[in-house]
Order: sequence, then structure tokens, then C-alpha cells
Amino acid sequence: MLVGGDCHGLGHRTTAGDDGRGRGLCVLFEMPKVRPRQTDKASWTMDQLEKAIKLIEEQNYSVRKAAKTMNIPFSSLQKRYTKKTTKEPRLGRNTVFTAEMEKELAEVIKKMANYFYGCTPSQIKRAAFEYAEALNLKHNFNMSSRLAGRVWFEGFVTRNNISVRKPEATSINRVTAFNKTEVQQFYKLLEELMEKYKFIPKNIYNCDETGISTVQDPGKVLAAKGQKRVGSITSWERGKNITLLCTMSAAGGYVPPMFIFPRKRMTPTLEKDGPAGAIYKCSDNGWINEELFLEWLKHFTQHTKPSAEEQILLILDNHASHISLAVHEHCKKNYIHMLSLPPHTSHRMQPLDVSFFGPFKAAYRRECDFFMKSQLSERITPYDVASLVKKAFSSVASISKGEAGFKATGIFPINPNVFSDEDFLSAEVLQSEPIVVQDTVNSILESNAAGDLPLTVPTAIVELRQGSPIPSTSTFCSTTPQTATAISCQFGIPSTSGNLPIIQNFIKLPEKSAVLKTRQGRKKQHATILTSTPIKDALIEKENNRKAKALKGKGKGVGKKSKPQKRKPQKSNVEKVKKKILQESNDTSMSDVNTDELCQDDEDDDAEGAGDMCIVCGEFGRDREIWYRCTSCGLWAHADCTGWDSAQNYVCDMC
Repeated sequence: MLVGGDCHGLGHRTTAGDDGRGRGLCVLFEMPKVRPRQTDKASWTMDQLEKAIKLIEEQNYSVRKAAKTMNIPFSSLQKRYTKKTTKEPRLGRNTVFTAEMEKELAEVIKKMANYFYGCTPSQIKRAAFEYAEALNLKHNFNMSSRLAGRVWFEGFVTRNNISVRKPEATSINRVTAFNKTEVQQFYKLLEELMEKYKFIPKNIYNCDETGISTVQDPGKVLAAKGQKRVGSITSWERGKNITLLCTMSAAGGYVPPMFIFPRKRMTPTLEKDGPAGAIYKCSDNGWINEELFLEWLKHFTQHTKPSAEEQILLILDNHASHISLAVHEHCKKNYIHMLSLPPHTSHRMQPLDVSFFGPFKAAYRRECDFFMKSQLSERITPYDVASLVKKAFSSVASISKGEAGFKATGIFPINPNVFSDEDFLSAEVLQSEPIVVQDTVNSILESNAAGDLPLTVPTAIVELRQGSPIPSTSTFCSTTPQTATAISCQFGIPSTSGNLPIIQNFIKLPEKSAVLKTRQGRKKQHATILTSTPIKDALIEKENNRKAKALKGKGKGVGKKSKPQKRKPQKSNVEKVKKKILQESNDTSMSDVNTDELCQDDEDDDAEGAGDMCIVCGEFGRDREIWYRCTSCGLWAHADCTGWDSAQNYVCDMC
């Protein structure tokens, strides 16, 4: 805002007044982004115009009488009736591009977003400038930066129903795996199972694991406007990741979850105020494995009670822990049929991911944030997780979410056409070779005919140079047989003029490399009935190979020349830390305790304190374990049982 001086002739709105000394005062205001309408001109609609023309043609009204009846200016109606044009009323200066050009640009932007190669605002501004220059259009864009302006960009997105969005990071595997061939294979197997066993909604389940942390993601808070740094307190720099295995049915029912903690031994303290009926296990890294999944499967069987009359369909991903001989035998014995989803498609085809995990994670973050802000200087430890999960789980586990998740994924009611062809277009663009799916009886399905159809995808941008041939209108995608990965395609959008450059020449999709980078990996997996007989045969063979390899490993090195072993340091040269019980004394403080003091239980059996008991789990020490000592009472506990990242300032739960 400018105050004082002569403001006349600047083209801005001014306010005149007196500054108290007899001098004129002029205040200069910045013009608003959206100017309010200050005239009644062009306030009529196209519906009024059409009715006025009907009055003239069908009821022999005069132009003046029809204009007065429909409240349209006489000159406007006369001009449009005489020239037989039905243009919408508009005010203000003309835009740089016509409505058809802007519509074409908007379609390209939307298609690029559907291909997961969305355009940024700066890219659109640069493309608009280059497009206007190529067409020799009159514009007021910035010539030095060669970008369209902010005002044009904001008006463009407003006129064409476009907004700036924050995209979700999506791996190439997910984009390419979610294709029509894989999805149709899954629904084919699902239909076979539904026709054979007639599952009812309450017997169709989906299970999946998700990770929860002791460090919450803080939400938005209020702070001073313009403040550079705004923080929110969290428990730790890096939290403990705990696996939660959830299960949901098509009728909206839920099985109590399973917790998997990253530790060696379980303690009842971890189960404090947890969800009713939940089970608690532990593993070295907090992840699920074959043994833990079998434990959960027994827990699942107890709650669902499958029988020969009411058999269970369990839909899950094809994680390695879900496929084992013991799991297969348990499912066959208890009338459970497992159907795996295609790999890398759970974000679109798994009911838990579609309707439950999002609200659950949001509720869990709110509970963690409330916990931190209601208790000063308190930290969230693994011992608090069960209570927080219970509050979050009970607030979002509703019948409607279960039903909506299965309906949105087309599992129940079964709907193989729940996904349109546009959903698979990005996968078809990025795939370099057709997909062949093998079912459980080793028969090869015919390749999907839709995969052989020509695709309409954007082309790589070719810079317009003077004298270069002007590209024609949109064409279909063509692949040369010599280089199977070189693709030249354009959008199937008609250009405004066949003799002018089109906007697709200024917004490009990256070109595929002419040389394929092949990776040696495991065989590609597909949707499979995991409880079928061919899978059992493969699991038996896998188990036999594992046992044979284990037996072979026992005699490894017999009869062979032994390799020289590396010299180990002598035991006397290795400094060890002994476990000692601290005696209570008045002169002992936290600063007197060595914060790096750990115990490695590789001492001799007669070492001092070798038989000390862990104050958390109540068990004695084993070889090669790390212990922390409480700085308050001096007692010892397993490092994995404490839930602390280091021994520094460790205080046990009893203190």
C-alpha cells in the first residue's frame, strides 16, 4: 500500500482524504485477484436466449417483444437471431487461448496425471508460453522467464476444473502390476470359488498387516502467521515399528487383531488395556513370519469357527509368510480357502487398504497426539501401543467400512467390471511386453485381446524449429518391430487446426529406452488359490528341498581341505563389562553411571552376577544377549525387553 503523493493516472483504485494538515491524502490499494461484478450487462443466460428465439419463431413475437419478455437486451437478441449464432454472454478482454485450446490443454493435463506423470504448475506455464509463441498469439506473458503468469494460470485452472494436488508416491511396480490381465485372472478364480462353495458375506474375510510406530505424525497446529519454524513434540527420533495384523469381513465383522513386537520375549505389560481378544507375539525384527502367521491362523479359526456347512474364504496378499505347508494343511483341515491377490495391487484391490487402514491410521495419529499433549514430558513406548490401538480401532471399526471396502474392490457383491479401461491405461503404456498368466493347473491363458489394441498415449515432445515439418493431428500408438520399446504415440484429441502445432507437442511423456534393462529375479507371481492341490505339491517339494539342504549342510566340509581360520583375539585382551548390582548410596547419581555400559552374556558361568534375572520378563540371561541397567535401582533387564534404543539414562518401569 502506498500513502501520499500523486496517484492519478496509475490505473489503480485510490481513496482521497485529508491528513489533518490541509494536504490531500491518497492511498493506493492493490487490486484483488477476483474482481467483483459491478455491472448488470450480459446477465442473461443461454436458456433465456433459446426461449426468446422460440417465441419469435413459433409464436410470431417481434424481436423487441421477445427481448422484453425474456429480459434480454434488444441488440443482443437481434444480433444473435439475425446471424443465427448462440454464443454465451461474456464480459472482459479475450483470453490468450480460445476455449477449445484451453479444453485441449486441460485434457492433456488430466491424461498425464492418469499416467502418473502429472505436470507441475511451472511446466504448464512454460508449455503455455511456447504454445502461444508457436501460434504467434498476442499475449502478455513474461518474455524474460519465458513463462505464463500466475494470474493466467489461476484463471486457467478455475475455468477448466483443474486443481493443484499433492500426489501419492506410487512405485512403477504398482503401476505396471495393476493391469487388465492380472485383475481378470483374480476375478476368474474368485468366481470359481463363489460358484463352488456359495460363500455368504460373513464368511468372506480379508487380512493384511500394517505397521504402527511409537513416533506419531503430528497434525496441523495454530501458530503465528509468518513464523519460520513450527514444531510439535514427538516421543523419539526414530520409533519402534510394531506389526498389526487386521481382519475384516464382507458383512462388516472384525476379528481381534494380532500384535507383533520387535523383541525376544513377551511380557504381560505389553498387553495392558489392549483390544479384547487380541493376541500378542514377538519376532526379532517385528515382522510376521511363517510360524507367526500359523499362530494367527489358529486364532482366526477360533473366532470364525468354519465348518463343512459354512466354509471360509480368506483373501490376502501373496507374502512369503502366508505360503507354507503347515498353513496349507491347517486350512484344508479347517475348511478355509485362501485366495491371493495379484502382487502390487493391494492399494486398489484389497478391502482393508481401500476403506479401513486410512481411517485407522488417522485415528491412531490423533490418539498418539492426544497422549503426548495430555501428559507433559511423557513418551510413547511399546507398552502404550495396545491401549492406543484399542481406542483407534474401536472408533473406526464399523460395519459400513467393511461393506464399502468389499464393494469398492468388486469382491462382494462380485463385480469383475468394477475397474474401467481407463484404470488400466497407465499399465498398458508402461508395459514393454505382454503378460502371460499361468493358473494352478498349468494351463496358459490366452493373452488379453485388449492388450493388442492400439493405445492413445501422449508422444514425446519434439522441439519446434524453424523449417521443421509441423506435426499432424493426433494419431494412434505404433510400435516398430526393430525396437520393441520405442513408442511414438499422441493423444487421440482432435486439434483445433490441422495446419497449426498442437499442445501435445509441448507436454511430453518420457521416451522409453531402446535398450531393455533385464533383471534376474524370482519368477513373477499371479493371483492363486493357495489351498489348491498343485500348490500343496509345490510346498511339499519345497519342504523336501529345504530338509535335504539342511542335511547336506551338516556334513559340509567333510573330506575337504579346511580353509585357514582367522585368528581370534585372545579372551584376556577383550575388555568385558560385568553385571553388578548397584548398592544404594547417597553419593550415587545418574552422572556417575556409564551410559554406554552394556552386558554381553558371553562370560564364564562362574562370572559374577551371571545368573541375574531380567526384571521385565523374569527370565535368566542367555549367551550373546545385551542387557541395560536401570540408573535408579541398579537392576538389569534385557535390552529387547526394555523398549529403549540405548542404555543412556535408562529407567525401568518399576522406578
